[in-house]
Amino acid sequence: MNVRGKLYGIVMLLIVLCVFMAVMTAEPWYQIGKSSFLQPNNIENLLRRTSLYGILGIGVAFVIMSSGIDLSVGSIVCLAGCLLALFLRVDYQPTPQLPVYRVLAQPRVVLLEGQVTSVKQGDRLRYWRGRRRKTGIGNVTKVETATLAMRAGEPMVPSASSDPTGGAVRDGVESRLFTIIHWDAPLDIDDREGQIGHVVPIRSFQPSDSSAAARLVLDGRQTDLRPRDQLQLVHPSRGLKQATLSQIEIDDDQTQITLSRDPGGDVSTEWSAAPLQRQQRMSIPVALASVIAIAILLGWLHGFLVTQVGLQPFVVTLCGLLFYRGISRWLVNDQPVGLGQEYEQSLSWLGSGKWTMGGTDVAGQGGSFGIPYPCFVLVLIAILAAIFLNRTIWGRYLLALGRNEEAARYSGIHTGRITIAAYIVSVVMAAIGGILFALDANSISPSSF
Repeated sequence: MNVRGKLYGIVMLLIVLCVFMAVMTAEPWYQIGKSSFLQPNNIENLLRRTSLYGILGIGVAFVIMSSGIDLSVGSIVCLAGCLLALFLRVDYQPTPQLPVYRVLAQPRVVLLEGQVTSVKQGDRLRYWRGRRRKTGIGNVTKVETATLAMRAGEPMVPSASSDPTGGAVRDGVESRLFTIIHWDAPLDIDDREGQIGHVVPIRSFQPSDSSAAARLVLDGRQTDLRPRDQLQLVHPSRGLKQATLSQIEIDDDQTQITLSRDPGGDVSTEWSAAPLQRQQRMSIPVALASVIAIAILLGWLHGFLVTQVGLQPFVVTLCGLLFYRGISRWLVNDQPVGLGQEYEQSLSWLGSGKWTMGGTDVAGQGGSFGIPYPCFVLVLIAILAAIFLNRTIWGRYLLALGRNEEAARYSGIHTGRITIAAYIVSVVMAAIGGILFALDANSISPSSF
């Protein structure tokens, strides 16, 4: 009866608080129906946040039932969010992307170390990331392979009228094999390092309108492009634009591409397109499983230090709080990380989506009221926790451990295993909460998340 009284008191206090907020945010105060507190988006936000913290609370409750304490929950949330962002990181890389050894203004050549077969005469290339020259676009006029003599670490490149092999290599002089690319673009200054990659001429561009999305036509058959890849639109003087591919159609000698967003109306045939291939570090199931596996390992470590080493739970989890926060900041170089728009249609809905009477919806994309998906996750976890505690022998062991650990040990309960299991549940729940927090916020700042 005492427990029920406490529960009823907490519920009544929550009701009084909600009524107070509804009255105080209404203008005038007696028009509660117009209160900003009772608006659908605020109710959804309250349900979502309550669910996220409720998941964390269920995990901590297992540790408290074992007469322990877990102070590292907040840092585990941060670590799980940072790990998820790192595991699901998406990079867009030019293909092929060839490292440049040297750029020489006179003659107009680019040196690639070794023998390169992916570049041929007539290709259109882009040079970028040099030390001095930011970018350059040109057509390949000639490609040759030669063994060049090295003097003071610099290759002796022949002129157009000399022997393309660089002459005889004398004894004691280092020699290397290079691919020499001649192109028609003006190279104002010598440069080192950088990258070169293929660019494709744009035949036509159609901006988006009310009836159709933006479309462009590329020269040639671009068979390596896939939906969700990107194009880096390059102009010799106007800079760069990014465009994401949604649909690709290949004809005989051209490739028609539908873009997910309009890059701007000034794109024309003067521009070129550099294909960028989407490279996802891990698949979604593998990333989620990896985060949960790390959480299980950390939970086991907490329980092991408490039960086998004999450290106090306060000390173990307080040190864990500091360690995990520091590890999170180190992993992402103390910079905010996020998932961007890469998983809007696949994973983000789990944290920011909601269920409405008309079906699924994503927060911010619809005005109708819905139940956030984290609420369903909380209900599922709560049901599983209730079954575990009230319908299984291990739940009874955990309750007995919390009441009197010594009596539980003498009665034959393996208290060490039960304690370790409680810490594993706590850390796993914190990791699940961290995943949902990261999906909801879509941006993780390790110093404050």
